[in-house]
Amino acid sequence: MSGIEHFYYLKAQAQLKAALDDFQPGHMVFLVGPSGAGKTTLRRSVMQEMFGNPSNWGRGRIPAIETFAMLPNAAYFSSRELAKTLVEELHVPSLDWLFTGNIIPKSTEEHIRAETAQCALIWDQLRRHAATEGDYWKTFRRSLAARGCKYVSLEQVTALLVNRRNTSPAEHTLHLMSVAEAAGVMFIMTGIHTATRLWAIHSELRRRVITVWMPPYSDKRKGDESHYLRLLKTLSAKYEFSRSDLLCTMANDLLAATGGVFAEIVQLLERATCHARLEGVPRIHKRHIEGAYYNDEDLATLWRDIEAFEQAMEPGDVSKRSTLVERRWNSGGTGYGKPS
Repeated sequence: MSGIEHFYYLKAQAQLKAALDDFQPGHMVFLVGPSGAGKTTLRRSVMQEMFGNPSNWGRGRIPAIETFAMLPNAAYFSSRELAKTLVEELHVPSLDWLFTGNIIPKSTEEHIRAETAQCALIWDQLRRHAATEGDYWKTFRRSLAARGCKYVSLEQVTALLVNRRNTSPAEHTLHLMSVAEAAGVMFIMTGIHTATRLWAIHSELRRRVITVWMPPYSDKRKGDESHYLRLLKTLSAKYEFSRSDLLCTMANDLLAATGGVFAEIVQLLERATCHARLEGVPRIHKRHIEGAYYNDEDLATLWRDIEAFEQAMEPGDVSKRSTLVERRWNSGGTGYGKPS
């Protein structure tokens, strides 16, 4: 992301940092965007900015961990497996969020990796003992306190939506919130637009959820045009094109071909670069970009996902409810609801 002027990345980055700075145990910050929006890169950049100096942690302590919400149990989400994974991450942290793209002294990284390897040997002996789901969650809460961990990041949280018939996704969200409140931590939840279903059916959940959106560039938002063109100009300096303004002259076609998703634009240009090399041409021409477009079926899927995301992000319509409130209050002679 270095050197690329990506408006929605920078905006979401500032919002996520502000949400995490305003530490509220028991609350969740949801980072929501279409696939390829750069959510993982953004989250890790914020975590590195906030906690990226291990010398400030204290021995045996870690400010944040990350893991994935997976589907290990016959293609259904398992709360027990998540608890087990979280416990393991606290005992033997992967620290990918710290090492990926972060500039820390090589000696510091080597020292941390050596200590983690020692932890892995010890943990390998301990984890052989079977434990119930309740045992894992109790151990998780205790380990959070022992490690001084305040932030827990879960990637691909839409896995929590894949449940057996007798389990509601809201139950998982409520449980994680209760764990976070009891342990004094915040969860950072990352996913696509369907993640909104994890809180939408329960007003109590919604009040304790902070949403940071990472939308694609859209022709439906007038202000997006200038930001989108600025992004294309920045990308123009990263590749060799037949003409310096090629991307800007193809701006409309590029939006139609990528849905305005940052990673889709970059991947399209990478595919076009390959086409040019195979042709033995040193610069990317318009035909190389056009030859790198998805087929019609893949484009339809891409746009279907983007339209679903835009619908999830759209503010609700309160006009009907507002009219009803005004009619009821005015009928009582209060005069409320009338603009001055």
